[in-house]
Amino acid sequence: MSERRWSRTGTALGLGLLLGAAAVSAQEPATSQGRAADEVVPVVLKAVAYRTVSAEVTLVARNAEGAEQELPVVSDQPFQVFLFEPGPWNVRPAPGSGFWGRDVYIDPDLEPADPGVLQAEGDGSEEPAPSVVPVFEVPVFSAVSGSGRVVGPRRPVSEILILLGDVDSERLDPRFSLKGARVRCPVANDGRWSCDLPGTLVHLVFWLPGHSPEYRWETPLFGRRQLRMGDQRLIPGASLAGFVAAGPDFRGLIERCVVHVAKADPTFWMTGLEDVAATVEVARDGFFQAAGLGPGHHWIQVDCGGRVAARAGPWTLERNAETFPRKRVPLMRSHLLEVSVLPADPPYDSHWVARLKQIEPEDPAGFWRQYRPGDYPQQRAVVENGRALFHVPGNGAFSVEIADEAGGRFGGLDYLEIVADRAAVVELDLVPVVGRLTLDDVPVTGLVFFGGRQTSPDLTFRTDADGWFRGALPGREGWRVDVVAPEYELFQFFHDIDVPGDEPLVLELADTAIQGRVLSASTGRPAERAIVRFESADGQLVHQATAGEDGSYSARGVPPGWVRISAQRLTLESWEVSDPFETTLHPRQSLTVNLVLRERMR
Repeated sequence: MSERRWSRTGTALGLGLLLGAAAVSAQEPATSQGRAADEVVPVVLKAVAYRTVSAEVTLVARNAEGAEQELPVVSDQPFQVFLFEPGPWNVRPAPGSGFWGRDVYIDPDLEPADPGVLQAEGDGSEEPAPSVVPVFEVPVFSAVSGSGRVVGPRRPVSEILILLGDVDSERLDPRFSLKGARVRCPVANDGRWSCDLPGTLVHLVFWLPGHSPEYRWETPLFGRRQLRMGDQRLIPGASLAGFVAAGPDFRGLIERCVVHVAKADPTFWMTGLEDVAATVEVARDGFFQAAGLGPGHHWIQVDCGGRVAARAGPWTLERNAETFPRKRVPLMRSHLLEVSVLPADPPYDSHWVARLKQIEPEDPAGFWRQYRPGDYPQQRAVVENGRALFHVPGNGAFSVEIADEAGGRFGGLDYLEIVADRAAVVELDLVPVVGRLTLDDVPVTGLVFFGGRQTSPDLTFRTDADGWFRGALPGREGWRVDVVAPEYELFQFFHDIDVPGDEPLVLELADTAIQGRVLSASTGRPAERAIVRFESADGQLVHQATAGEDGSYSARGVPPGWVRISAQRLTLESWEVSDPFETTLHPRQSLTVNLVLRERMR
């Protein structure tokens, strides 16, 4: 084989091309069927290396009959080579050369046959222009030896196909485009494979007939000679893959999205999902793939943490094939609801919490026809600096509830229609309360019920280890307060309590003890479950106790002062009441009072 290295200067290259053309013309001309079988064909090859300058590259040319010829060149420099076998030829880097490239088709006969004319000087006559040997560029990449293992097929496979794709085709030199390129890799009996891949940033798809392919997006292959790619899980059956598009403002939301794949249902758009076949997570770039599906019509629903949602389809899946929609599934922007809360912060060491709950529209049929609402889960947001934000997935009617972190409700909005971005204001008319529970100046742990023990949870406060409690009330004056201190077995009622505005509210428990038994006059037996009442001079209930099986009762914490003690019991047969016992209690006094129930007319 003859070869000649050409200078980069235009004169030397042009001269060489002319000499090459003259050598060709001295041989037997090509017939209409192509060049003669014994003709030596000169061509100029230029290996263009990706991100590499002046590297030795061994190319190999192969014709249709399978004849091969090695062609050593240096990248980025034109070399004239002579091919001794009949063409056309496919030229690519030789195996084991350290370079990878796609086949470049070479057939000089396809070049324009008319070389043009040259204008002679002086007499104005014309003569044919000399032929020019064409230059063929062969783009090459540094080769990376990739290896992995095929997992999933039910029986051993002999070959796996790796499809290649460009990551950024708009800014890529077209000569180095990998669009449509494929690499066939032999697979051993244990599923392991190894073959050369281009050293660049590339999309990879591992493909096997009858199986769901595996995608490796934006895989960096440059800067290394070997790359172990782990297992390629190829699941038998059909698959549905694609991309979810949410726009630049929703980049973070895609990371929290899932795709539900369901079989098509005529009422799908009116109701929820039916017959869900698969649920898969959406990758950071918006890609999803549901593998191992059966044939038939399928829909998808994309849910993104209650913020954005979309439905698309149907797509018809063929048996053991993949369906990849060309269009991305768009996620519609959610409505932004801004809730302003006044006052901005609770009057104690906590935060307001806003809850958004979907409710029935006032005109369900009309609202549905105009706005097409969906079904959305309840959302929760912490109010910071008097402001809470909700991303509402779609149109609907909602209620807003403002509570504290302990779950107590303090107000809100009963009805709010959301069909676009909007703002709402919630004004809370609350009075702060800070108080302490003590017994002989000793802090007590217990529960404080403003409005009695049957009050709502938002008016129930638990004291800490130092006896302090904090909260907010819808009013300042005239409260009934029930206190339960299990550690001391104390239960006490307070009446007409006013909340001071500039100092803590101190609730002092009484250290008194009253005990005794309750008997029934009609039977002479203990009056089990009789209610013992303790009333103050103005008729207010200040304490209450219940008799046990033996008729005994015990009451601690009855306030000192004048007190009326009585018992009563209601049964299926009768209504029994005792005569009242009146006395004056002193602090820390213990007293025994026995009561007898007598039957009264019901």
